[in-house]
Amino acid sequence: MAIVIVKTATPIQAGTPSNPKRTIGHAKPLPFNKADLLKPGRLKPGHLMTLFGISHSTLYKRRADGLIPPPDLKEYGRPLWFTSTIAPFFGVKG
Repeated sequence: MAIVIVKTATPIQAGTPSNPKRTIGHAKPLPFNKADLLKPGRLKPGHLMTLFGISHSTLYKRRADGLIPPPDLKEYGRPLWFTSTIAPFFGVKG
């Protein structure tokens, strides 16, 4: 009588993402210097979080309440603001 050994695949653990490089979640604060508001550029939600010193949920709540202006454009579904739009909130005149 022959013995047959069958290898089975390693079971996938629950919670393991199928693509470990991509993480889905909230915006993270990004480093930004207020002096850079004088230069033309684009700001992501993380930059605004750093400038205003707020969390992601507060950022989106203030956007909904109209305290932060709507984004100037969207790239790949991500909101972006021009520095010229945000600079007046910090007394920077361009």
